[in-house]
Amino acid sequence: MQAAATQTPPEQDLVAVAEELAEHASRLARKAAALEDFAALLAHDVRSSLIVALRDEDPRKGLTRALELVDSILEAVRTDQGSTGVARLAACVHEAIADLGDSRAEIVASVTGEFPIPPDALRLVLRNMLANAVAAGAERIHVSALARGDQRVLVIDDDGVGLDSADRYATGTQLGLRLCSHLVERCGGVLELRPRAVRGTRAMIVATGGGT
Repeated sequence: MQAAATQTPPEQDLVAVAEELAEHASRLARKAAALEDFAALLAHDVRSSLIVALRDEDPRKGLTRALELVDSILEAVRTDQGSTGVARLAACVHEAIADLGDSRAEIVASVTGEFPIPPDALRLVLRNMLANAVAAGAERIHVSALARGDQRVLVIDDDGVGLDSADRYATGTQLGLRLCSHLVERCGGVLELRPRAVRGTRAMIVATGGGT
């Protein structure tokens, strides 16, 4: 009887194993959800680039752009979105603007310091918000950052058609925005859209953390 008892793990060990298995299953579920969202984002962005390429007299530039989008999204997939990565705002905004390529809109950025979201994730969301503003006919886009208590807020203001327009906010109310919202939420933040008082849209990425 004593030998059988010594072979039985203590109750606390069983609880620890169960908790570890539950955490592992939770991590796998989060990764599966992330991969599903990234796959949809990849299809959405590449499709948009290919449509633009087909309308262009020289489609090679658009095709190159589509390949670059694939590379950027695959890079983000390799990033663990459950991490506590911090983005350097100026570099991240610069990269997102460069991702857009030639744009008819004037983009002005006044950001410094850090933002408590992994840089690859923030770059993807920023690129999509800027692309939405451009597609909405914005002539001027202003990117700024502010602190609100223990929160950091990244603001993208544009003078496009606005959320209440019959043309809507281009792709923003469709697949791209939903995916960006999910990505920001997985990183511990919130993506909000509001109409501006005069004209256009204000997109805000709100996150809590140690950005300065």
